[in-house]
Amino acid sequence: MAFWLFAGLAGLILLSACSKDDDNDGDESFFGISLTDWPLTDCSTSTRPVRDLVAYKLLDVPYKWEVDWLSGTTYIIQPDFYGPTSSFSYNDYLAKNLCSGTHGAYTNLIEGKSDVIIASRDISRNEKATAESLGVELETAPLAIDALVFIVNPNNPVKNLTSEQVRKIYTGEITNWKEVGGVDHAITPYIRDADSGSQEKMETLVMNGLNMIDGTYMPEIIGSQMVSPYMQLEENEYGIGYTPFFYCTAMVRDLLMVKMLSIDNVAPSKESLRKNKYPFVSSIYAAIRKSESHESMAYKLYQFLFTKRGAEMIDESGYIAIR
Repeated sequence: MAFWLFAGLAGLILLSACSKDDDNDGDESFFGISLTDWPLTDCSTSTRPVRDLVAYKLLDVPYKWEVDWLSGTTYIIQPDFYGPTSSFSYNDYLAKNLCSGTHGAYTNLIEGKSDVIIASRDISRNEKATAESLGVELETAPLAIDALVFIVNPNNPVKNLTSEQVRKIYTGEITNWKEVGGVDHAITPYIRDADSGSQEKMETLVMNGLNMIDGTYMPEIIGSQMVSPYMQLEENEYGIGYTPFFYCTAMVRDLLMVKMLSIDNVAPSKESLRKNKYPFVSSIYAAIRKSESHESMAYKLYQFLFTKRGAEMIDESGYIAIR
């Protein structure tokens, strides 16, 4: 189904590249951009709303938050089909704006299948090795604040865990909820697949080099999709999982019933993340190939993300822009 924008009107993007380190007040010179000139973008599942919001604003497409009718488990930012007329369709938009997941987005950027990405984490060691083998170097920079949060069934009486208790649950040293102030029942610790952004953050932010429980012999605890832990925890009062804060609070919201735990007596919230009080604060990243021409639309879009006006769009999406 087509969605429409005023003919001849286009969104705005930077006329000339400016340093991300500049104190940018948003009063830059801009020019109109059409979908034809729009670069190929990609994103993680959890960063899709911010990528789409930026794109819709710059392409002057009306949009709104609504439940993703395909899954029914998350809210996404959709173009408003009742907006004014346009010369391109939603399928045209999707052809230039992929959502391949964190690992897929980095892979596509490295292989030249996309030009700019917004991902839930920085490039991984394996992805960097792949890039080096192909003679590709990426420029990455933190764009907004997120965090890794731990979720349980709402009926679980445990409200807080220490960082050490989390690590011991995921190394298999703590196996029963009664060891952390809960009921006398075995803990089911759900994990994510190896290439996911959530798993990379779990290993680097939380585990500090410790070996996690081995999912090889317990494939039922591994979730291949971001929503997997939520689906499991709705049915299992004794499970625990981890997920990005933004995905939980902005995308899942009230569609799946889980409870976020405090860690070290700090509840995950925008305030505790902004003040860096929550223990497992992280960042989402924008990335581009270093070989990209500074005159290209891809490079100008990448630079725009770090301007004041870009930060305002990031904040509107629900993330906390890094200024």
